[in-house]
Amino acid sequence: MKVKVLESFRYEGKKYEEGSIVDLPESVGRRVIEKGYGAETEKEPPTLDLEEEGEGRKGPRWKRKIWISEDRNLGISVWPPGGKFDSPSVTLEESRRDDSGDWQTNRLYLPTGSSLLALSEHMKSAWNEVQKIKTKEKEE
Repeated sequence: MKVKVLESFRYEGKKYEEGSIVDLPESVGRRVIEKGYGAETEKEPPTLDLEEEGEGRKGPRWKRKIWISEDRNLGISVWPPGGKFDSPSVTLEESRRDDSGDWQTNRLYLPTGSSLLALSEHMKSAWNEVQKIKTKEKEE
C-alpha cells in the first residue's frame, strides 16, 4: 500500500520522513493512516526533470513539482534567458483545484542572485524550526 508520510515515524528500525511516499504492507499502512502519521495515495507524485535540449528549446530547463495534496502542488522551474529577462529566471508556482474542479495557478518570480541562496537557507531553517516544535510537542 502506498502511503504519503504526514508525520515522521519509525517502523521496523527504519525512519520514514514527512513528505515521502512509501510502500508499506496493507495492515501497517492502515495503522499509519489511522494514527494520523500518513495518508493513502494512489501513486507517487510525479517529478519532472528536464534536460537542456539546444538553444531553440522553449519551456523550463529544469523543473520539480511537490504534491501537497491531490488538489494542490508547488512547482519550481529554472527558465533560460529570453523575452523580458536577459539572464536565467526562477519561478515558484502554486497550483490549486478550485471548487468547480478547475486548476488555478499563481506564479512568483524569485531572485536569481545570492538572494535565491539566502531564501533556500531560510526555508531550510524554517523546516528545522518546525521539526523542533513537533519534537517539543511530542515530549509534552
